[in-house]
Amino acid sequence: MTHTIRHGTNKIVALTDIGHRPDIGHRPRFSAILYDHDGTLVNSLPVVVAATNGVLAKNGYPVETPEVVIAAMVLATAPRMGHHARVSDPLVQRRLAAEFYAEARILGPRLATAYDGIAELLAAIAGRGIAQGVISNNQGEVVRIIVKHLGLSQHLALTYGEDDVSAAKPHPAGIHQAAAVLGVALDRILFVGDSENDSEAAQAAGVRSVGVTWGIHAREKVLSLGFDAVIDHPRELLALLD
Repeated sequence: MTHTIRHGTNKIVALTDIGHRPDIGHRPRFSAILYDHDGTLVNSLPVVVAATNGVLAKNGYPVETPEVVIAAMVLATAPRMGHHARVSDPLVQRRLAAEFYAEARILGPRLATAYDGIAELLAAIAGRGIAQGVISNNQGEVVRIIVKHLGLSQHLALTYGEDDVSAAKPHPAGIHQAAAVLGVALDRILFVGDSENDSEAAQAAGVRSVGVTWGIHAREKVLSLGFDAVIDHPRELLALLD
């Protein structure tokens, strides 16, 4: 499998260069791996679509097609719900977002699934003694309910949602907070995600990043987002660490 790897300003390097420093032999460079949630670890699209349309219908707004809902997931939840409802009032947007999260807390365990190979990946990385965590723009409680239900939380040292940090991605606040809590230097953290919010947050925080193509966005889109590496299956992350 060919990966796009960037180092510095578009210099292509070997896979192992992302995981090792030349001056320390084969000691793994990374002490912590942080993941996005939706579209990276978990297929939550059925949850987002069902909860969004449930709230819209309950409030008398037209429901959206799955494609429209998915396309708007680049937005934070309150403005996203306002976008779907065609409402600009921040108070109404926040109320719709609160209703969305209430629906998502119920629907999450029923509809969300871990992507193929994710459970095995987290277990393998935990076995190497590397700390792991989640930084999501979803609500923290929703994410924690889902990862616990899917049996993933046992491998996660922390799970942050947008309400657990001072600013959501693409702001680097969540990564900086995780680094402080884990006691890990930024140059020993790898961030794994699938969106522009993820790549920009990693760049702003000064950490290396890996984009994944099995989630929401097409491979060509992920390749264009500036990740240091792009992978097509969870097992390929292990190759970057070997």
